[in-house]
Order: sequence, then structure tokens, then C-alpha cells
Amino acid sequence: MKALRELVDIVTKHKKKQMEVIGLDKDSPNRYDEFYDLLVTEQLSTEQDAAQHFFGKDKSASFTQYRNFRNKFFRRLVNAVFLLDVKKPMFNELQTAMYHIRKNTAAAGILAAKGATHAAIELAEKTIKPAIQYEATTEILELARLIKFKYAFLTDNHEKHLEAQAIVDKSLLDLNLLVKAESLYYDITKHYTTSRSTKPKVAALAEKYKRELEKELTKSESFKFRYFYFLIAKLSYTTRNDYRGSMKVCREAISDLKRRKAAPPSVIAAFLRPLLVAATMLKQFDEAESAVAELTSSNVPGAHNWYKSMELIVLFRLHQQNYQEAYRVFKQARNHKRFSHLSAANKEQWYLFEAYVHLLIAMGKIKRSEAEEKRLKLRPARLLNQMPLFSKDKRGLNIPILIVHAIYLLHLRRYEEAYDRMQALEKYADRHLKAADDSFRSYCFIKALSKIPASDFNPEAAQQATADMLREMGAQPLQFADTQYELEYMPYEHLWALAMEALMRSDRII
Repeated sequence: MKALRELVDIVTKHKKKQMEVIGLDKDSPNRYDEFYDLLVTEQLSTEQDAAQHFFGKDKSASFTQYRNFRNKFFRRLVNAVFLLDVKKPMFNELQTAMYHIRKNTAAAGILAAKGATHAAIELAEKTIKPAIQYEATTEILELARLIKFKYAFLTDNHEKHLEAQAIVDKSLLDLNLLVKAESLYYDITKHYTTSRSTKPKVAALAEKYKRELEKELTKSESFKFRYFYFLIAKLSYTTRNDYRGSMKVCREAISDLKRRKAAPPSVIAAFLRPLLVAATMLKQFDEAESAVAELTSSNVPGAHNWYKSMELIVLFRLHQQNYQEAYRVFKQARNHKRFSHLSAANKEQWYLFEAYVHLLIAMGKIKRSEAEEKRLKLRPARLLNQMPLFSKDKRGLNIPILIVHAIYLLHLRRYEEAYDRMQALEKYADRHLKAADDSFRSYCFIKALSKIPASDFNPEAAQQATADMLREMGAQPLQFADTQYELEYMPYEHLWALAMEALMRSDRII
């Protein structure tokens, strides 16, 4: 009864204070509900929009009354987080369990701070079992500390005290190793911004950190610790273009994580994606198909991870030369209502896919419905304007932008423009790419394209002039450093075939 009395006492003290959550104000409707509805329906894009909506067109986001209103609204939203209805279909078993674990842990801490020790401990004892089951390391530590207090000061049970201490010790070890692995992973990934170029220093760093963490694997079975270890191990292979090594560690990670109740689908997808990439590059299309099937069912359409998965599925279909399916997946992602919410850099990935799709449509490799045929065709000149971020990246996504533009001009038989583009591409390769580094295939392909004008745009002459160069290119595997595979949205061998097909066309396209 002590726990119940403490709870009643705390509630009684605060019963006169109105609960500040959306939808529970006495005066209805109110501005907080209106603000909420406007955000839900995406009618307010910026703080400035909100300030002007509520306080006048001449007001800015720094207007004092707006800032006060906005901060109160923020607090109400935070309060509402503790009243979520996790019985709704949008919450899976893991999300529901973690919500209750985190909420109960926070509540137990608040109760203990308020002096409701018995209530806090009772809640902790009810929560620690599912917390351990779902490997909620931080919460386990807090709950175990509360339980240890009970057996140190309230109840004389030395065995239970030792059990709680053992849980505290294990949680501290797991947490320390998690923080270490997490920090090492962030130290690697901070090198990636909008540039997608291979970074040899990143490869060396990933290998160093992988070896460092391997020594710790026997100390902890913690899900999150091993998750970050696998991420670093994966990077140690992908940054060295080691597809087989990448596939091996991804399979190991997926096998390890699938057996854990704490692993959400997004965590499994984090290794399915590089597995799909490696299988695509190695042309192990059966394994790639299996990865596609799992990715398709594990992500919520429109979510960030869904878009990242869809990018790789389009890439796989292009490499597989299943262009019609690539177009179907492209349309599904590009037409989703959440596309407008992607970052500028992520949108550019899809603008580049769009360029390849339109080239394939123009060359008859993709069939469209009559309604789709009525849409405006892509204008080649728009390509560089659509992609300002990566067009400045001299060793990253700038390469496929320039290449698809050049081949499209060949298809259109706009030879004067094509000549200028080929000249620019050759200078680009000499200035920014080197024959001995990770851009060797790109270097060879661009040099081969530059021979086309010198061959008077004759396919037979171009084939003869570039045979040795293309042979050298084909002897090298496709390359990527985590996302370096995006340099070849389509294998250069396939693009060269399209370029030759374009030259063999007899009709002039206007």
C-alpha cells in the first residue's frame, strides 16, 4: 500500500494543475490545436510562416509573442509524448515495448526524485525484465540502480543485492563498449558529406577501428554494441572495394541481429542494402533478388530508409538490364508524396536516375503508357542545372551527370554539342581523374567517349579506336567506397553499347 499512497499523494498535490496536452484545453478550439493541425497538414513550412499566420504578415520568427507561444506549444507536445496510443497499427511489438520501457524508466526516476521511493522501485521491478529482454542498456542501468537501492537500504536480501549489482556492472560494461563503438563509427562517417568519392584514409580508419573492436567482442553481447561493430566492419570492406568481404560481414550481421528481439527492421535493412550492392557488383543476381524482397517488406513507404532502399533497387535493376522494372520502381519512389521532403542531396540522386530513365525511354529500352508519353521529355540542358551540389564534386556524382548528358546528346545527334561535351569530358578526365586510382574505370570510359568525335562519330571507327582502352577498363571491377558504386549507375559496358547504338541510328531526332 505504501506505493499506492505515495502515488495518490503526488497526484493529489498536483490535481489542480491542468494537464497541458493538445486537445485537452477547456477553451476549444484553441491556437495550440490549430498550430498542431497546420503542421500535420503541412500548411506551415517555416517558423516565419507560423509567426505570420498567428501574429500578422509583418511579424518574423523572432517576434517575442510568437517565441513565447511556440515554446509553450513545444512543452505541450512534449507532454503529449507520454500519452501516445501505442495500440495503434503504426506501432509494432518492439516499438510498443520500448515506449513503455522508456516511459516507465523516466517515471520511476521522477518518482524517486519526488521521494516516492517504494512506487519508484515497484515500477522499476516491473520494467526491468522487458528492458533486459529488449536490451535497453541505458534503461536497464537506471532500473537496476533503483532496485539495488531497495536491497541496500529497504530490504535485507544480500543475494538480491548482488544480483542487482551484477546487472549494474554488466550494463555499465555494455554501455561503455556501445559508446566507444558509436564514437568510432561517427569518427568514420563524419568524413562523408556531399562528396561520394572514395577516401583512402577512411578505409584505413575503418580497418583500424574494426580490429580494435574485434578484441572487445567476447566481452559483450550487447545488440547496439555489435550493431556498430558490424557497421564499422562493413565499412572496412566497402571502402576497399572488397565486395566478397562486404557480403560476408553483412550476412554475419543479419544472422546475428535477426535473432534479437531488440533489432528493428531498419537495423536489418542497414546490412541488406550493402549486401544488395555487393551482390549487384558481383553479378550475383539471385542473392540480390533475395535482398530486394526483404528490403521491400521491411521499410515503410516514404520513410528515409525506404528511399535509400529504393535507390539501390533501381541501381540493381539498371545493372541487371531489367529497365522496365527499374522504371516501375523509379516511378513508385519519385511519385510518392514524401519525395518533396527529401534533402536537396537525396533529391539529386533521383534527378540523376530520371536522366538515365529518360535516356532509356528515348532509346526504346523502356515502354510507357500513352498518358506517360504525353509528358514533356527531359531537356539535356536541364541536367546540370538540376544538380548543383554534386556537379561541383569533381570526383563523385559529377561523373555520371556528365556522362549521361554526353550520351543523350549522341542519341539526339546534336553532334556539335556532343563534340563540345566530349572535349570537356577529356579535359575533365585528365584534370580530375588518374589512371592509377579508384577512378580508373571512369577515366577509361571518359577517354573512350572522347575518341568518338575524333572517329567522326562513326561507330565502327570508334570501336576500333577504343578497343584496347575498353579492354583495360573491363579487366577492372566496378568500384565503390560505401556509396562509390553510384558512380556507375549503369555499368560502363552497357553505357558504351548505348552510345554505339545511338551512333548507328539513321534517323535524325529533333
